[in-house]
Amino acid sequence: MLAFFKKPEGEDKKPRHWPLYLTAVFFILADIAVASYFIFEENYKNKAYPGVSVGRLSLGGKTADEARKIIETKINDINQNGIRFNYDQSEATVTPIISSFNGDIALQVINFNTDDMVSRAVSIGRNGGIYHNIREQLAAMLSGWRIPASFSTNDDLIKKILADNFGRFAAPAENAKLFATTTVESGKKELSLEINDEKLGYEFDYDQVLLRMKADLEKFDNSPIELFPVKSYPDIGKNDIAPFLSSAQKFLEDSALTLVYADKKWPVAKEKFAAWLTVDRATGSKIALDLDKSKINDFLNQKAAPQIEIPPADARFQITDGRVVQFSKSQIGMKIDLDQTYKNLQADFLKGGKNTVNIAVATVTSAIGEGQTNNLGITEIIGTGHSNFAGSPKNRIHNIGVGAASLNGLLIPPGTEFSVDKSLGEVTAATGYLPEMTIMGDKTVAQYGGGLCQIGTTVFRAALASGFPITARQAHSYRVVYYEPAGTDATIYQPWPDLRFINDSPNYILIQTRISGNDLYFDFWGTKDGRIVEESDPTIYNIVKPLPTKYTETLSLPPGQKKCTERAHNGADAFFDYKVTYPDGTVKQKRFTSHYVPWREVCLIGVAQLSTSTPATIK
Repeated sequence: MLAFFKKPEGEDKKPRHWPLYLTAVFFILADIAVASYFIFEENYKNKAYPGVSVGRLSLGGKTADEARKIIETKINDINQNGIRFNYDQSEATVTPIISSFNGDIALQVINFNTDDMVSRAVSIGRNGGIYHNIREQLAAMLSGWRIPASFSTNDDLIKKILADNFGRFAAPAENAKLFATTTVESGKKELSLEINDEKLGYEFDYDQVLLRMKADLEKFDNSPIELFPVKSYPDIGKNDIAPFLSSAQKFLEDSALTLVYADKKWPVAKEKFAAWLTVDRATGSKIALDLDKSKINDFLNQKAAPQIEIPPADARFQITDGRVVQFSKSQIGMKIDLDQTYKNLQADFLKGGKNTVNIAVATVTSAIGEGQTNNLGITEIIGTGHSNFAGSPKNRIHNIGVGAASLNGLLIPPGTEFSVDKSLGEVTAATGYLPEMTIMGDKTVAQYGGGLCQIGTTVFRAALASGFPITARQAHSYRVVYYEPAGTDATIYQPWPDLRFINDSPNYILIQTRISGNDLYFDFWGTKDGRIVEESDPTIYNIVKPLPTKYTETLSLPPGQKKCTERAHNGADAFFDYKVTYPDGTVKQKRFTSHYVPWREVCLIGVAQLSTSTPATIK
């Protein structure tokens, strides 16, 4: 080609547009991603994100109400069927609720927190900034996001149930110990100390069993749990005690003991304090001659306490002609100080060689004395609680009367929290209560406290009517006819659950109780401070029918005889709204919610021998 036809340099190069194309594609994809995310967000608005579960319950795509129903269906299944524990060929079933026939005694052994589980499930991917939320959403979709089931347990009661049913298979290790023998030589009785050998044992580690149960329940798994005994070893052997035998024998021969308080004396027979002598580990690992504290406490409680101890009593008041008058004086109480008395015995008797030891006694003052009758600020009824117990059996009516009388005339100081459990005191036959039957294993067992939920419920309603903050309240496990309308009840059982509220008024509150026919009333007397109380009617929904009747074999009834221990109850949910407007314009609002499980009828069937296919069941 001729030189003058040569193209200028660079004339053949075409313009490069691919960076523009890439940028366009990027923005298109970004728009698609943003649009997809907004569509995704719209689809899962007010719903749990994909991959979210509580235990083994998948909740992805479920609204809070739908998630609640799924969770409560599983909880109801566990409530009805419980958790089986097995050892060898024996079984026991622990259900979350231990109940009595009429529903008054309903102990929540395992208490699921449905609100917490629903709230946590729906909040995954929503509880932070946008990038934090997206990371949580992707993590849930790609690998799942399992939330452990939320619940609380009464560990002590569960371990007691397990021990009652499987304890016969256990043989705890036994330390070597001193024991006294009596011989008669030449007509004279002689005490001599000898040593029992230590024993290897086998025990169930109930703490580990509880951990396994809780780990399963976190997954909503109520599969049977197998118990395995573990070997247990004594802490003190015969060789550890042998060096102390001669000194303990000499101490026994040379000693005499009398316990004293004021002008009262309790001589302790040599055979008795010989049984108190023991060899135990003191601070650290050092072994020393000691006294058995539990045996000493038993002696003091049985022999000395009835003559020394006086329970404290608050002054009690009643309204007469519109004013407060005293009708019961306060009383200072006296109580044996068991710890200090034990220390006195160690120091004065065991180490000091004294034959006379003082019983330590402490005074217990009453919270409210009669000197406070002036200036109480009690002028009018500020709130009344009411409930009806028509149809109650005789024992239940009796217990309601005893419980109401025990709270009548109590004063609640301003600014203090009132506890129904604490104020009722001991609930036993000794304090006037009659028993109610509950089912434990294949037997019906007397329990005290039937009827006292009528007290708790009525106090709850009086506290609400007075505008007081409720600090502790638990609904019954299932609906009970005596506490309708549903959602306005409060269950109590010592030491828990309790009904508590705060007297946040500037004056004392005086409790007055009255019973008219089948109606129980609690009147709260004080001085109105202008607060306005608004309470909605309860909303009752989500009615669930119970399962068919459950039959449990028992050896305590004649063969063929049937005894039903629990009635059937529909499950339901309920709530009501509560609002208090104070004189300064402050407003406090609260929604009280209740969940009642469906509960099937439970009947005992008498048999001559328990079958392996129908194990004894604890309810």
